Amino acid sequence: MENIKLVVVGDGAVGKSCLLISYTTNSFPSEYVPTVFDNYSANVMVDGKPYNLGLWDTAGQEDYDRLRPLSYPQTDVFLICYSVANPASLSNVTAKWIPEIRHHCPDVPVMLVACKTDLRGKDGSSSTASKPCSTPEEGMAVAKEIRAAYAETSALLQDGLKSCFDRAIELVSINRKVLKKSKKKKSSFSRSKSKTESVLIPPVMPPAGKAPWIEIESSCFENDWHNVLEEAKFSDVTFVAEGNRDLEAHRIVLYCASPFFRKVLASGKPEGNIDVVKTVEPFSREDLNAGKIKGIRSVHEAEEKTRIELDVDIKAKTFGRVLEFLYTGSPRLSEDAEPAELQEVRKVAAIFDMAELVTICDNIEREEEFLNPSIGTFLNDAAGAQMKDWFLNKELGSDVVFVLDGQKVFAHKVVLSTRSNVMAAMFSGNFRESGTDKLIEIPIPTAPLETFLALLEYLYSDHASLEDNTDLMGVLKLADEYCQPRLVTMCELYISKEVDRACSDRIEKAEIDVVGLLNTAKILNAKQLADFCRHFISTNYDAFSRRKEFSALEKADRKHVEEHRWPPLSYLKEVEAFERELNRKGEEFVEEEEEEEEEEEEEEEEEGEKFEEEEIAGTAAAVSVKRRRRRRRWERRRLRNGRNRISNNGSGSSSSSFRTIDI
Repeated sequence: MENIKLVVVGDGAVGKSCLLISYTTNSFPSEYVPTVFDNYSANVMVDGKPYNLGLWDTAGQEDYDRLRPLSYPQTDVFLICYSVANPASLSNVTAKWIPEIRHHCPDVPVMLVACKTDLRGKDGSSSTASKPCSTPEEGMAVAKEIRAAYAETSALLQDGLKSCFDRAIELVSINRKVLKKSKKKKSSFSRSKSKTESVLIPPVMPPAGKAPWIEIESSCFENDWHNVLEEAKFSDVTFVAEGNRDLEAHRIVLYCASPFFRKVLASGKPEGNIDVVKTVEPFSREDLNAGKIKGIRSVHEAEEKTRIELDVDIKAKTFGRVLEFLYTGSPRLSEDAEPAELQEVRKVAAIFDMAELVTICDNIEREEEFLNPSIGTFLNDAAGAQMKDWFLNKELGSDVVFVLDGQKVFAHKVVLSTRSNVMAAMFSGNFRESGTDKLIEIPIPTAPLETFLALLEYLYSDHASLEDNTDLMGVLKLADEYCQPRLVTMCELYISKEVDRACSDRIEKAEIDVVGLLNTAKILNAKQLADFCRHFISTNYDAFSRRKEFSALEKADRKHVEEHRWPPLSYLKEVEAFERELNRKGEEFVEEEEEEEEEEEEEEEEEGEKFEEEEIAGTAAAVSVKRRRRRRRWERRRLRNGRNRISNNGSGSSSSSFRTIDI
């Protein structure tokens, strides 16, 4: 196991200690404690080789300028740290730290490390200071100036730590090879240079940057249904409380949200025979009107509405809370609700078999209201799923029919107008009614059936089965057309995943047209998808530039892609310069090796002649053991050279001319 000494330097409070602690312990320190001197150790594997990494932490304050160099002897690599939120710490890299390191350890490789990258905002500003954060380009420019490697890290997010220290170990390995070669030359020849050659550091490829995060807009399902409860549009059920207080409601919501009222409503109209109530046994109309069902005095069917009279001891305000719970999953009780009001709501909830509402009241009473939103979310999801399964595209109970390619799709005005302002406006127009069923018939000439059903599924349930949908762009178009911003964001997310899948093997041959997708996303107001496409094209610039649709990029998008292309042109130029320098050094190395071989051959020839003269003169017995060994090496070299000449002379010929070598 190789031992490596790594010393970290930099201004005070730039994140040196956090960098080491987070790397060695995988945890971020809870408080800031200024460092004087500290040591850490880590055993790591890099390229299949084990290393013991000794990490030396130093103080950056001026008070310790005289003590700090005591940590420098036998250092293998320096990490100069600076904070991206403190531009002065980057300036001090060239003003203070490089001069100090070059003075004490001129031949030790250096790595420039940007710390606290999590403080960078999207616009490059700092979240803790008024000054903007330093950019990666500024850091790489300084690294290039001081001929150092470069890395960006966030100790808080554990981002870039492993790659940073792996890179440092790689620099040490390269430097040790150079030093070993230099020492070998120095031990063999007196003409070696006084200083080792500097390590040729390859340019650092800048990060491509993460793809824009596509955020799903918050659900408005609860608010939509609360609004329709207050407005009482298209209501078909009337509750009578306190003898003369009417509260309007909707049959479809009561069916989906309350098993109790499902039994009540299934006792009368034909809907009682559909799938929605096949699993429950309806109350009999006789029992309801005889007062045998607790909480209900009577139920009467009118031409347009069902009228349900509640027991007189149920207050209108209390039952209003119950309806809010059924429509939104929450009774919307204030935090300072009176205990008496809570008791009334709990009592009515128990009468109508609403266990979740009882739990919500208990949580409020115990001051654990934070548990209630999750209950509401669960209930809304369950009600939406039942609404989709029981009522979407079901003829019984419907009052709207859409016609697509000759096929009929049944729906409900209350759902459509509640969830879509565009749909609500459609019902205010002049649509003809079909026959005696009083169905509003609306032709949809442009949308495919599967795509339109995906839109209706979202309106009914607040969810959409987009995983298996083959026309996501069609759904996106309808979502924009019917003003459904949350569905737009859902489509953006699934389309971005589809782009990743389609281009996972080879972008140049991928069937998906990302440029066309970008242009369409802009038309459909899908801003997040457009940003994703720009980033995807920019970070795969070389591949997309060879596709024929690349020319279809609009001027503004082309400019953005050129400015944000990855790898950037500056990096490609640095790679070309590095390769030229590498080739130049390689040629110099080959020339030096050839010169060394020639000089070795000349010296060995001279020694061999000297040995022959000594043996002829009868002085072979006086030759030392050391010189005998040198003679044997010379003889083996002559033999090897002879064999090489034999091989070269005999190649391509059936009969080779051999040369005898005397030993």
